[in-house]
Amino acid sequence: MDGREHEPETVFRAQELYCVDRLTYGQVSEAIAKEIEPVAVSTLKRWSSKFEWRERREEIAQALADISGDTILARSKLLKSLLKKPDPQMGFAVASMETLAMRQVEAARAGRIIEPSAKFELRTIRTPEDAVTALKEARDLKFNRLLSDPSDLDFKALQDIERVTAKITEMEAQLSTGTVAEEEKGLSLKTADEIRRDILGMK
Repeated sequence: MDGREHEPETVFRAQELYCVDRLTYGQVSEAIAKEIEPVAVSTLKRWSSKFEWRERREEIAQALADISGDTILARSKLLKSLLKKPDPQMGFAVASMETLAMRQVEAARAGRIIEPSAKFELRTIRTPEDAVTALKEARDLKFNRLLSDPSDLDFKALQDIERVTAKITEMEAQLSTGTVAEEEKGLSLKTADEIRRDILGMK
């Protein structure tokens, strides 16, 4: 034991590296030393025993496996819907779901996890460009939530995605042609904000 008093931040970060990133004690010690402060391997093992890191590590691994299974079910449901009723918007929904699924795989390989944010701060919308970006963020977050919890995947959820996609397409077309009249900007920004809040359930 190094006999030193460590900040709670150090303990929490060490736990994250061991339980979530699945690093060895030696790797955690090296990473912590670079990020915050030196911590001996013996101290990490003591924390592991005290805070039951091994159990947490296995619980997190099982949770990730469950998320992976749920993701496959969600993608399967969308694909079946598309096969029953071919539709451009549904096709976009499937393509977007596949893109997010691939992002999750890449994140897992890189040792990161994509999760729906519990605390999502709304972007301030001042310009049409801000509105487009905000709507895209809302759409991505909505897809991310669907991936994490396929039980929310229903016709209403797909309609929400279609609606926000249509608004994005409309605003991008206006921006590319410069047809957004000054007096219409306020209304467009307000509409974009209302759609964003609605799709995120923040109305």
